[in-house]
Amino acid sequence: MTEMIFGCHVSISGGVEFAPQRADEVGAECFQIFTQNQRQWKSVVFNEQQKSAFRKEREKFGYKDRAVVSHASYLINLCASEPEKLQRSRQALFEELQRCDALGVDYLVIHPGAHGGNGEEWGIRTIAESLQILGEREWHVRLLLETIAGQGSGVGYRLEQLAQIIELAPKENKPGVCADTCHLFAAGYDIATEEGWQTTLQIMEEIIGVDNIAVWHLNDSMHPLGSRRDRHAAIGEGHIGGEGFRRLVNDPRLKDKAGILEIPGGSVKYAEN
Repeated sequence: MTEMIFGCHVSISGGVEFAPQRADEVGAECFQIFTQNQRQWKSVVFNEQQKSAFRKEREKFGYKDRAVVSHASYLINLCASEPEKLQRSRQALFEELQRCDALGVDYLVIHPGAHGGNGEEWGIRTIAESLQILGEREWHVRLLLETIAGQGSGVGYRLEQLAQIIELAPKENKPGVCADTCHLFAAGYDIATEEGWQTTLQIMEEIIGVDNIAVWHLNDSMHPLGSRRDRHAAIGEGHIGGEGFRRLVNDPRLKDKAGILEIPGGSVKYAEN
């Protein structure tokens, strides 16, 4: 019997209020959305009708007490080397948080950022400075830093890096972590084998705490262990393999964690997986 709560990323095309129904149609137990076009800076503000409709549809389709996750814009870079882009990213994050709170979204997942040649330590400090925007305000949504594959100058491919950022973040609003299986594998964490999985989970517990990993992105990897290349594959069609995922999703230490599929193929593949 599986221990995780399974879901997938769904579209908000036509209105954010249609997301719960789309999740229900593929049998998702939880779901993830973008609150706006993820490749545009222009900020969306939901009106009262949209906010009310989303909450009603969420309850109607049985997601009131299940995790609803939002993924932040891919444009946001919390350690951008250009001051203008850094400031724009910080403002965009604040607006993402506001939209999530307006809808009652539980978790906001964000890629930490890429230092652009300024070095990992600079990147870690700058991301932590960016998170000061959380301040002392009481947010409903919890920010989650996503593990990344390690391409380019990205920060967050080692769990130690995420732990440093969390340590430096505002004490009133410490972010958690979203663990992406494809990214972990690409970054060198062997989650495909029994020994590798046990070792990885032990490292997670020691460095971050498994309880602080609120969401898992469940994606197989098109590339081998340690490739530092981010290419998702459907479950069982990549280098992690079906057995690796069976082990992961049935691990009692991940009981009640949200597992979100972000695989190629859209809703058809979501339902199959």
